[in-house]
Amino acid sequence: MCTSIYTTTTDQKHMLARTMDFSYPLASQPVFIPRKYTWNLAAATQTIENKYGFIGTGKNLGGAYFVADGVNEMGLAVAELYLPGEAVYHEDPLAEQLNLAPHEFILWLLGNCRSVDDVAQRLAAIRLIDIPVPVLGFVTPLHWIITDKTGACVVIEPTSLTEPLQFKQNPVGVMTNTPKLEWHIENLRNYLNTQPMQFASTTFGTFTADPFSQGTGTSGLPGGYTPPERFVRAAFFKEHIEAAKTETEGVHNAFEILSTVKIPKGIVQKSDQTDDYSQYISVMCNETSTFYYQDYNTNEISCVQLHDQLLASDQVVEFPISKTPIFKTF
Repeated sequence: MCTSIYTTTTDQKHMLARTMDFSYPLASQPVFIPRKYTWNLAAATQTIENKYGFIGTGKNLGGAYFVADGVNEMGLAVAELYLPGEAVYHEDPLAEQLNLAPHEFILWLLGNCRSVDDVAQRLAAIRLIDIPVPVLGFVTPLHWIITDKTGACVVIEPTSLTEPLQFKQNPVGVMTNTPKLEWHIENLRNYLNTQPMQFASTTFGTFTADPFSQGTGTSGLPGGYTPPERFVRAAFFKEHIEAAKTETEGVHNAFEILSTVKIPKGIVQKSDQTDDYSQYISVMCNETSTFYYQDYNTNEISCVQLHDQLLASDQVVEFPISKTPIFKTF
Protein backbone atom coordinates (compact mmCIF):
# COMPACT_ATOMS: atom_id res chain seq x y z
CA MET A 1 0.00 0.00 0.00
CA CYS A 2 1.10 3.68 0.47
CA THR A 3 0.41 6.93 -1.38
CA SER A 4 2.92 9.64 -2.31
CA ILE A 5 2.37 13.17 -3.67
CA TYR A 6 4.66 15.94 -4.93
CA THR A 7 3.52 19.54 -4.65
CA THR A 8 4.89 23.05 -5.18
CA THR A 9 4.10 26.20 -3.21
CA THR A 10 3.73 29.61 -4.86
CA ASP A 11 7.08 30.67 -3.33
CA GLN A 12 8.65 27.64 -5.09
CA LYS A 13 9.08 25.23 -2.23
CA HIS A 14 8.87 21.64 -3.46
CA MET A 15 7.34 19.07 -1.13
CA LEU A 16 7.42 15.27 -1.36
CA ALA A 17 4.96 13.56 1.01
CA ARG A 18 3.75 10.03 1.65
CA THR A 19 1.63 7.74 3.77
CA MET A 20 3.21 4.52 4.99
CA ASP A 21 0.51 1.86 4.78
CA PHE A 22 1.63 -1.48 6.16
CA SER A 23 0.35 -4.32 8.33
CA TYR A 24 3.64 -5.31 9.97
CA PRO A 25 4.34 -2.99 12.95
CA LEU A 26 7.32 -0.95 11.76
CA ALA A 27 7.93 1.03 14.99
CA SER A 28 9.97 3.52 12.96
CA GLN A 29 10.79 7.14 13.71
CA PRO A 30 12.70 10.12 12.26
CA VAL A 31 16.40 9.26 12.05
CA PHE A 32 19.42 11.36 11.07
CA ILE A 33 22.06 9.46 9.09
CA PRO A 34 25.36 11.42 9.10
CA ARG A 35 27.92 12.06 6.41
CA LYS A 36 30.45 9.24 6.04
CA TYR A 37 27.98 6.71 7.42
CA THR A 38 29.36 3.28 6.48
CA TRP A 39 27.34 0.16 5.77
CA ASN A 40 27.94 -3.26 4.26
CA LEU A 41 26.17 -4.43 1.12
CA ALA A 42 24.02 -7.49 1.72
CA ALA A 43 24.94 -8.91 -1.70
CA ALA A 44 28.72 -8.65 -1.34
CA THR A 45 31.61 -7.89 0.99
CA GLN A 46 31.80 -4.29 -0.25
CA THR A 47 31.43 -1.46 2.26
CA ILE A 48 29.77 1.83 1.28
CA GLU A 49 30.69 5.16 2.85
CA ASN A 50 27.94 7.71 2.27
CA LYS A 51 28.82 11.23 1.18
CA TYR A 52 25.76 13.19 2.31
CA GLY A 53 23.83 13.42 5.54
CA PHE A 54 20.07 12.98 5.49
CA ILE A 55 16.97 12.75 7.66
CA GLY A 56 14.26 10.18 7.07
CA THR A 57 12.00 7.54 8.55
CA GLY A 58 14.15 4.68 9.70
CA LYS A 59 14.88 1.80 12.01
CA ASN A 60 17.85 -0.27 13.06
CA LEU A 61 17.40 -3.78 11.67
CA GLY A 62 20.04 -6.40 12.33
CA GLY A 63 22.66 -3.84 13.36
CA ALA A 64 22.23 -1.42 10.44
CA TYR A 65 19.82 1.42 9.71
CA PHE A 66 17.27 1.23 6.92
CA VAL A 67 14.97 4.00 5.77
CA ALA A 68 11.74 4.19 3.77
CA ASP A 69 11.83 7.90 2.85
CA GLY A 70 13.94 10.97 3.46
CA VAL A 71 15.61 14.16 2.25
CA ASN A 72 19.35 14.81 2.15
CA GLU A 73 21.45 17.94 2.63
CA MET A 74 21.50 18.59 -1.14
CA GLY A 75 17.70 18.64 -1.37
CA LEU A 76 17.21 15.21 -2.95
CA ALA A 77 14.07 13.55 -1.55
CA VAL A 78 13.05 9.91 -2.04
CA ALA A 79 10.22 7.64 -0.93
CA GLU A 80 9.92 3.90 -1.52
CA LEU A 81 6.50 2.29 -1.96
CA TYR A 82 5.29 -1.26 -2.64
CA LEU A 83 4.86 -2.57 -6.20
CA PRO A 84 3.72 -6.18 -5.62
CA GLY A 85 3.37 -8.45 -8.63
CA GLU A 86 5.39 -6.10 -10.84
CA ALA A 87 8.81 -5.57 -9.21
CA VAL A 88 11.48 -8.08 -10.24
CA TYR A 89 15.10 -8.36 -9.11
CA HIS A 90 18.21 -10.19 -10.26
CA GLU A 91 19.24 -13.42 -8.56
CA ASP A 92 23.01 -12.96 -8.91
CA PRO A 93 25.31 -9.96 -8.44
CA LEU A 94 27.72 -8.76 -11.14
CA ALA A 95 31.23 -7.70 -10.16
CA GLU A 96 31.21 -4.65 -12.45
CA GLN A 97 28.01 -3.20 -10.94
CA LEU A 98 26.89 -1.87 -7.58
CA ASN A 99 24.77 -4.72 -6.28
CA LEU A 100 22.11 -3.47 -3.88
CA ALA A 101 19.30 -5.23 -2.08
CA PRO A 102 16.02 -3.42 -2.87
CA HIS A 103 15.73 -2.06 0.67
CA GLU A 104 19.30 -0.66 0.41
CA PHE A 105 18.65 1.39 -2.73
CA ILE A 106 17.15 4.38 -0.91
CA LEU A 107 20.01 4.39 1.62
CA TRP A 108 22.44 4.67 -1.29
CA LEU A 109 20.37 7.29 -3.14
CA LEU A 110 20.03 9.65 -0.19
CA GLY A 111 23.60 9.13 0.99
CA ASN A 112 25.37 9.54 -2.35
CA CYS A 113 23.31 11.53 -4.89
CA ARG A 114 22.76 15.27 -5.03
CA SER A 115 19.99 15.62 -7.63
CA VAL A 116 17.75 13.75 -10.04
CA ASP A 117 20.31 14.40 -12.80
CA ASP A 118 23.03 12.93 -10.60
CA VAL A 119 20.94 9.79 -10.09
CA ALA A 120 20.35 9.57 -13.85
CA GLN A 121 24.07 9.57 -14.56
CA ARG A 122 24.73 6.75 -12.10
CA LEU A 123 21.62 4.60 -12.52
CA ALA A 124 23.07 2.25 -15.14
CA ALA A 125 25.63 1.00 -12.61
CA ILE A 126 22.95 -0.18 -10.15
CA ARG A 127 21.82 -3.81 -10.04
CA LEU A 128 19.02 -4.76 -7.62
CA ILE A 129 19.45 -8.20 -6.08
CA ASP A 130 16.71 -10.45 -4.68
CA ILE A 131 17.68 -10.27 -1.00
CA PRO A 132 15.27 -10.16 1.99
CA VAL A 133 15.17 -7.42 4.60
CA PRO A 134 17.03 -8.39 7.81
CA VAL A 135 14.76 -9.42 10.71
CA LEU A 136 11.63 -9.13 8.51
CA GLY A 137 12.78 -12.10 6.43
CA PHE A 138 11.14 -11.24 3.10
CA VAL A 139 12.05 -9.40 -0.09
CA THR A 140 10.24 -6.08 -0.49
CA PRO A 141 8.75 -5.42 -3.99
CA LEU A 142 9.52 -1.71 -4.32
CA HIS A 143 9.40 1.28 -6.61
CA TRP A 144 10.76 4.75 -5.86
CA ILE A 145 9.64 8.36 -6.35
CA ILE A 146 12.55 10.83 -6.49
CA THR A 147 12.45 14.65 -6.45
CA ASP A 148 14.80 17.60 -6.09
CA LYS A 149 14.95 21.41 -5.93
CA THR A 150 14.48 21.83 -9.68
CA GLY A 151 10.92 20.48 -9.56
CA ALA A 152 11.93 17.21 -11.22
CA CYS A 153 9.73 14.26 -10.23
CA VAL A 154 10.65 10.80 -11.51
CA VAL A 155 9.80 7.20 -10.69
CA ILE A 156 11.96 4.08 -10.88
CA GLU A 157 10.06 0.81 -11.35
CA PRO A 158 12.22 -2.35 -11.66
CA THR A 159 9.86 -4.39 -13.83
CA SER A 160 12.31 -5.92 -16.34
CA LEU A 161 15.40 -8.10 -15.97
CA THR A 162 16.51 -7.52 -19.56
CA GLU A 163 16.69 -3.71 -19.39
CA PRO A 164 18.68 -1.46 -17.04
CA LEU A 165 16.94 0.65 -14.43
CA GLN A 166 15.51 3.83 -15.93
CA PHE A 167 13.47 6.89 -15.04
CA LYS A 168 9.81 7.40 -15.73
CA GLN A 169 8.75 11.03 -15.73
CA ASN A 170 5.83 11.58 -13.37
CA PRO A 171 3.73 14.47 -14.77
CA VAL A 172 0.97 13.94 -12.20
CA GLY A 173 3.17 14.00 -9.11
CA VAL A 174 1.33 11.05 -7.52
CA MET A 175 2.38 7.46 -6.89
CA THR A 176 0.59 4.56 -5.20
CA ASN A 177 1.09 0.85 -5.86
CA THR A 178 0.40 -1.81 -8.49
CA PRO A 179 -0.30 -1.43 -11.41
CA LYS A 180 2.63 0.46 -12.95
CA LEU A 181 2.67 4.26 -13.19
CA GLU A 182 1.60 4.38 -16.86
CA TRP A 183 -1.63 2.51 -16.07
CA HIS A 184 -2.58 4.94 -13.31
CA ILE A 185 -1.97 7.97 -15.53
CA GLU A 186 -4.10 6.52 -18.34
CA ASN A 187 -6.82 5.66 -15.83
CA LEU A 188 -7.28 9.38 -15.03
CA ARG A 189 -9.07 9.65 -18.38
CA ASN A 190 -12.00 7.83 -16.75
CA TYR A 191 -12.55 10.77 -14.39
CA LEU A 192 -12.96 13.74 -16.72
CA ASN A 193 -16.37 14.36 -15.18
CA THR A 194 -15.02 15.11 -11.70
CA GLN A 195 -14.68 18.80 -10.83
CA PRO A 196 -14.85 21.15 -7.85
CA MET A 197 -17.71 23.14 -9.39
CA GLN A 198 -21.31 22.22 -8.68
CA PHE A 199 -23.23 20.61 -11.57
CA ALA A 200 -26.05 22.71 -12.96
CA SER A 201 -29.69 21.70 -12.78
CA THR A 202 -31.01 19.63 -15.68
CA THR A 203 -34.44 18.77 -17.00
CA PHE A 204 -36.18 15.44 -17.59
CA GLY A 205 -39.37 16.20 -19.53
CA THR A 206 -41.09 18.91 -17.51
CA PHE A 207 -39.22 18.02 -14.29
CA THR A 208 -36.19 20.10 -13.29
CA ALA A 209 -33.69 18.10 -11.26
CA ASP A 210 -31.80 20.35 -8.85
CA PRO A 211 -28.71 19.21 -6.89
CA PHE A 212 -29.50 17.91 -3.41
CA SER A 213 -26.63 19.95 -1.97
CA GLN A 214 -23.06 21.04 -2.73
CA GLY A 215 -20.40 18.65 -4.01
CA THR A 216 -22.11 17.15 -7.06
CA GLY A 217 -18.99 17.80 -9.15
CA THR A 218 -17.06 15.34 -7.00
CA SER A 219 -19.70 12.59 -7.11
CA GLY A 220 -17.61 10.53 -9.54
CA LEU A 221 -14.58 10.25 -7.26
CA PRO A 222 -13.83 6.67 -6.14
CA GLY A 223 -14.05 6.09 -2.40
CA GLY A 224 -12.16 2.85 -1.75
CA TYR A 225 -8.55 2.19 -0.77
CA THR A 226 -7.22 0.22 -3.73
CA PRO A 227 -4.15 1.76 -5.39
CA PRO A 228 -6.14 3.02 -8.43
CA GLU A 229 -8.77 4.65 -6.20
CA ARG A 230 -6.17 6.29 -3.97
CA PHE A 231 -4.23 7.50 -7.02
CA VAL A 232 -7.31 9.20 -8.49
CA ARG A 233 -8.31 10.84 -5.20
CA ALA A 234 -4.79 12.07 -4.49
CA ALA A 235 -4.43 13.45 -8.03
CA PHE A 236 -7.79 15.24 -7.81
CA PHE A 237 -7.22 16.82 -4.40
CA LYS A 238 -3.62 17.75 -5.28
CA GLU A 239 -4.79 19.46 -8.46
CA HIS A 240 -7.65 21.46 -6.94
CA ILE A 241 -6.67 22.27 -3.35
CA GLU A 242 -6.10 25.98 -2.72
CA ALA A 243 -2.46 26.75 -3.55
CA ALA A 244 -0.07 26.96 -0.62
CA LYS A 245 1.98 30.15 -0.45
CA THR A 246 4.73 29.02 1.94
CA GLU A 247 6.44 25.89 3.20
CA THR A 248 4.24 25.85 6.31
CA GLU A 249 1.10 26.03 4.18
CA GLY A 250 2.57 23.41 1.86
CA VAL A 251 3.04 20.99 4.75
CA HIS A 252 -0.52 21.62 5.87
CA ASN A 253 -1.82 21.02 2.33
CA ALA A 254 0.14 17.77 2.09
CA PHE A 255 -1.49 16.46 5.25
CA GLU A 256 -4.92 17.57 4.04
CA ILE A 257 -4.49 15.82 0.67
CA LEU A 258 -3.14 12.64 2.23
CA SER A 259 -5.99 12.61 4.75
CA THR A 260 -8.22 11.62 1.80
CA VAL A 261 -6.24 8.39 1.31
CA LYS A 262 -5.05 7.73 4.86
CA ILE A 263 -6.25 4.29 6.03
CA PRO A 264 -7.61 3.96 9.59
CA LYS A 265 -7.12 0.72 11.50
CA GLY A 266 -9.81 -1.86 10.83
CA ILE A 267 -10.89 -0.55 7.41
CA VAL A 268 -8.50 -2.65 5.27
CA GLN A 269 -7.78 -6.17 6.51
CA LYS A 270 -5.55 -8.81 4.96
CA SER A 271 -6.47 -12.47 4.59
CA ASP A 272 -4.70 -13.20 7.90
CA GLN A 273 -6.99 -10.58 9.54
CA THR A 274 -4.15 -8.14 10.25
CA ASP A 275 -4.84 -4.45 9.63
CA ASP A 276 -3.18 -2.68 6.71
CA TYR A 277 -3.22 0.95 7.86
CA SER A 278 -1.37 4.25 7.55
CA GLN A 279 1.30 3.93 10.23
CA TYR A 280 2.68 7.41 9.58
CA ILE A 281 2.73 10.37 7.22
CA SER A 282 5.97 12.16 6.30
CA VAL A 283 6.57 15.37 4.35
CA MET A 284 9.94 16.54 2.99
CA CYS A 285 10.88 19.98 1.66
CA ASN A 286 13.58 19.89 -1.03
CA GLU A 287 14.71 23.50 -0.57
CA THR A 288 15.15 23.55 3.22
CA SER A 289 15.92 19.84 3.75
CA THR A 290 13.24 19.77 6.43
CA PHE A 291 11.46 16.59 7.46
CA TYR A 292 7.96 16.48 8.97
CA TYR A 293 6.52 13.37 10.58
CA GLN A 294 3.22 12.31 12.13
CA ASP A 295 2.60 8.92 13.76
CA TYR A 296 -0.79 7.22 13.35
CA ASN A 297 -1.54 7.54 17.05
CA THR A 298 -1.15 11.31 17.35
CA ASN A 299 -2.14 14.59 15.73
CA GLU A 300 1.22 16.10 16.63
CA ILE A 301 3.64 16.81 13.76
CA SER A 302 7.36 16.46 14.53
CA CYS A 303 9.84 18.56 12.53
CA VAL A 304 13.59 18.12 11.98
CA GLN A 305 15.75 20.33 9.75
CA LEU A 306 19.20 19.43 8.46
CA HIS A 307 20.87 22.48 10.02
CA ASP A 308 24.65 22.89 10.24
CA GLN A 309 24.88 21.71 13.85
CA LEU A 310 23.13 18.44 13.03
CA LEU A 311 25.16 17.91 9.87
CA ALA A 312 28.36 18.40 11.87
CA SER A 313 27.52 15.30 13.92
CA ASP A 314 29.12 12.00 12.98
CA GLN A 315 26.57 9.97 14.93
CA VAL A 316 23.19 8.55 13.98
CA VAL A 317 20.47 10.45 15.84
CA GLU A 318 17.03 9.01 16.54
CA PHE A 319 14.23 11.46 17.27
CA PRO A 320 11.52 10.21 19.65
CA ILE A 321 8.00 11.08 18.54
CA SER A 322 4.67 11.39 20.29
CA LYS A 323 2.28 8.45 20.09
CA THR A 324 -0.62 9.95 21.96
CA PRO A 325 -3.19 12.59 20.88
CA ILE A 326 -2.35 16.19 21.75
CA PHE A 327 -5.13 18.47 23.00
CA LYS A 328 -5.07 22.18 23.76
CA THR A 329 -7.00 22.73 26.94
CA PHE A 330 -8.52 25.98 28.21
